Amino acid sequence: MQDFPTVQLPESILDLPQVRAQWPGTCFVCSQGHPHGLRLRFHHTDVGVACVCRIPAGYCGFDGMVHGGIISALMDEAAAYSLFARHGKLGVTREMQTRFLKPVPTETEIRVVGQIVSFAATQAEVSMAIFDAAGQRLAEGRTFWAFPRLSRIAALAGVEEAVLQRFLDDCQVVE
Repeated sequence: MQDFPTVQLPESILDLPQVRAQWPGTCFVCSQGHPHGLRLRFHHTDVGVACVCRIPAGYCGFDGMVHGGIISALMDEAAAYSLFARHGKLGVTREMQTRFLKPVPTETEIRVVGQIVSFAATQAEVSMAIFDAAGQRLAEGRTFWAFPRLSRIAALAGVEEAVLQRFLDDCQVVE
């Protein structure tokens, strides 16, 4: 079994600066306006982002355990926000590897962390993990990203390029 890059859990996530931007679309994971969404809000770390959240019971696989697809979506979103926040880049996931270590319980506080492993103009690698409130690692993964032109993403998403650029600008750390 291949080892994933180690993801460190920040000590006090809620004390870190919050990513100001809110996605302008209806993303299931992060948009505040999605009627059934998770509405995650990320905080800046030195190498990516982290968030504290609670997944409702309705997103279970087996009762009391978060569905594996939701776990993967949480980590993919942490990877995306890591790239938004640290490099101002909007990309697409080319590949994702996920390892489910222990059940992720619904209706309990968890931490989702994304950390950039490598970054270049055309590609990146981001590692992610989910921890329980005590800091125990429940799931981990890595994603590989490509960066199409912003105009291409805007055309595919039906969003003005300027709206996406403002979002990326607002994701950056405010000093």
